Formats: sequence, C-alpha cells, structure tokens
Amino acid sequence: MAVRVPFRRWLHVRHRNPETLHGGFYCLLPIEGRRVIAAVTRYARSGHLQYKAFSLFVREYRDILGLDENLEWAVRDDLVKWLDALVHNSFMRYSTPGVGRCWYIKHMSQLHVFAPTMLLPDGLRPSFEGIGRTTWILIKHGSKAWPIEVVNAVMQTGWREFSTTHALTTNYKLILACERRWIFNAIILDQNDVEVSYDWTMLLNQHWRTFHACDGNFITACLPSTIQRNSSLIKSGYWCIPHTNYLREFQTRLEPVLQDLNLKLISVRMGNRTWSISVHDAQLDAAMFNIVLDALRLQLYDYVLIIMLPNFDVRVVVLDSPNDRERIYDWF
Repeated sequence: MAVRVPFRRWLHVRHRNPETLHGGFYCLLPIEGRRVIAAVTRYARSGHLQYKAFSLFVREYRDILGLDENLEWAVRDDLVKWLDALVHNSFMRYSTPGVGRCWYIKHMSQLHVFAPTMLLPDGLRPSFEGIGRTTWILIKHGSKAWPIEVVNAVMQTGWREFSTTHALTTNYKLILACERRWIFNAIILDQNDVEVSYDWTMLLNQHWRTFHACDGNFITACLPSTIQRNSSLIKSGYWCIPHTNYLREFQTRLEPVLQDLNLKLISVRMGNRTWSISVHDAQLDAAMFNIVLDALRLQLYDYVLIIMLPNFDVRVVVLDSPNDRERIYDWF
C-alpha cells in the first residue's frame, strides 16, 4: 500500500444488502492516488453492527497518524469522529510547523455564500503565492474539519459544504486562526457579534492530537488553542466605526460575566503584554482601560475580537480593515 497524505475526506461504501444500511467499508480519499480502506463493519454476537479499523490500514498508517490501540466501535458516530480525526491528522503530517496570524472574512455581503467558490481575503492571499496553482487547506471548527481546495487564491471544492452546513448569511463573520501551515481554526460570529454554536462546537474531537512541536515565535495575539477553546466564557467583538465609544463597547461584551461573577479585576493579555483593569460595580476603570486603548492604536473599521477564558483572563485580537488580517504589535 502506498502511504499518501493528506486525505481530503472519508467515504462510506455500502453493502448491497438493504438491511445493513451502515455496513460495508469506510474509505479515505487522498488528494492524489486511490482510496484507502480505513475501517470495515461486521456483526457482533448480539446481532448489532460493530465497526473496526482495517488491519492493513493500521499497519501502514499507525506511525504516521498516531493510531490508538482501541480501534473498535459499537456506535457509528464514534467511528465518524475517528475518520474526521484521520483527515485532520493527515493534514498535520502534510503541513509544516509555524503559527501565522488570524484572518477575517467579513465580506459575506459581497458574495453568494452558497456558491461553490469564494475569494480569499486580501491578507490571506499572499500566503498561497509561489506554491503552485492548487493546494488544500483544512478548516477546523469544534469536533469537525472541512478540507477545502484553493485554486489561484479561490476556495472551491469543499467551500459549498462548509458554508451550507454552517448556514452562513450575509451578516455573519468568519475568523480564521492559523494553527499550522494549511490548518485553520474557525470562529463564526452572528449579526450581533456573538459566537454561533452548533452541535459539533460543544466538544472537541478526542482523537485529535498534535504530533509536531510548533517552532519559532508565535506572531499572533493568542495561540490557536485559545481560539479553539470551547470552554471560553465569551467570544465576541465589535467594529471601530465612527463615534464608537470603545469603553462602552468593550464593557458591553464582558457585561454578563462582570455582573454575574462580581469581578473586581480583569487581566487583558495580548502577545507578551498584560494590562490589569479594575472593576467597580461591573464597570471598568476608564483610566486603566484608556492605557490599553492607547497601546492598541485602533483605527477606523478595525474589528476587535474579545475572548474571555475560564480563568477570567481576556485575550484581544485586532483585525485591521485594509488587510483583513491580524495587526501585529511590537510586543508579539
């Protein structure tokens, strides 16, 4: 068997027997080459279907994809999570270390979100120059991942499924945080700048794992693991539009937590810097907040993404309007 990665999706090949709807083979489709059988179904003594990793696949791919010892499942959903993780882990093998910044796809109103293609934001396009006409990226969201083909800086195969599955509308915002080269974590915010939750965003895929240490410096306000963290108390943001009261907007995003937990102090962390802001009766200290505001040098139509973690630390990412990408500061 020729070992080829990454895999662009998995495929269920059913038995012809109509009584075994989920029987048959489960294959992985590589970007190049023939499909590979990853799992098979069989009947247990109880008469119910069981799912088992294909022995030849395990021998060929164990070291590459970090396969577990327990490779039998009684529930199809568990098998599906494993197959999704194999696609992700194959991209991990294919990608190279290094963490980039965040990108912001805010121009939903300028495209038909159910169209099969979408132009990448200006700031992201240079990352795909000089690598050939076609490449594949992986967008992770919760416990699922969507491989998407990028042809001449245009997202094509896979984009329709991603957009329709998430029911993207013209008022939604999509933020991509680069985990590794070609692998991105997604945040989707609605028209009220509140994160949209789906069935698959409540839990991470337990089969996902990282095999490569991230080398070099993290040129971003917060690690992609922070972006992906599902236990975050708040993920929200706001536009820097004319006459914006930045203190009021920032405070409004944090208001539910400030009131419910009666916090006296919050820490705003960005890159290697930390600012402490006192809280009095759920109101942020204006003088302390202005110190943060002066450092960020916000400009017209910037977008400020706010993430509050369970330890009440606040992460801030500033996405500048001209480039649709994260603004890099001296202290990163």
